[in-house]
Amino acid sequence: MPISLNSTPLPRHLFWRLVVALPLLGSCSGNGSNTDAVDAATAQNEKKIDTADITKKQEADAEFLVKSTSNALLEVELGKLAQARATAPDVRSYGAQLVPQRLELLATLRSLAAAKGLTVPAALGGDEQEAYHEASTQTGAQLDKRLMALLVKTQKQDEDAFDDMSGDAYDGDIRGFAAKYHGPVEEQLDAAKEAADAADKLP
Repeated sequence: MPISLNSTPLPRHLFWRLVVALPLLGSCSGNGSNTDAVDAATAQNEKKIDTADITKKQEADAEFLVKSTSNALLEVELGKLAQARATAPDVRSYGAQLVPQRLELLATLRSLAAAKGLTVPAALGGDEQEAYHEASTQTGAQLDKRLMALLVKTQKQDEDAFDDMSGDAYDGDIRGFAAKYHGPVEEQLDAAKEAADAADKLP
């Protein structure tokens, strides 16, 4: 029987790991909205932190949801960038396929986290924002190569995590979620590698 995390307060060290939300890339220009996203996540998580005896596996469940959400947010933005500015048709096509797939995954992640009383980032974290900026400042073939390298890297992280958590997650629902999506995530990684190969052939 799945064990819900709803009633288990999060310890302070896990709280800080979970508070990784920064604004979506549409508002990356430092317009003062950073505080809103961080404050919102902070307020939600502060309700859960008191003192708690939480197992390492439960911590890993929470970290999995946070990292998967963070990666998916970045992958959506990179997919949009590929559609808008990539040189290689294969890269543009991959971006068009990836965005709806990751939006579906995000919706499921958010629903699952809510059911478990956990907070996942509503927007890109600092590392992800920096990675996107690095790719988006490239042009031509270098843009294709950089964004596909990033997509392969993040999706390899996804594939490894979903594979591990499909057997190791403490919570049964999270374990089932990881098992259900591991196959599609693996297929999307294979497609990313093919698009990355096409990008690498550009002059």
